[in-house]
Amino acid sequence: MTLMTQEKLAERAGFSARYVGAIERGDVSASVTVLGQIAEASGVEPGYLLKKAAGLSKS
Repeated sequence: MTLMTQEKLAERAGFSARYVGAIERGDVSASVTVLGQIAEASGVEPGYLLKKAAGLSKS
């Protein structure tokens, strides 16, 4: 997985960079649908994002 800016991720997922930042900070909760869009835009499976959020993945 390659790193990308919030702006690029937001563009690929169809959201504003402000919204993606709010999700990352925990200011808002993402729905399952939003999680799926972010995962697709990131090139990962949705479960990977959940593992990262729960601290279960080391990469």
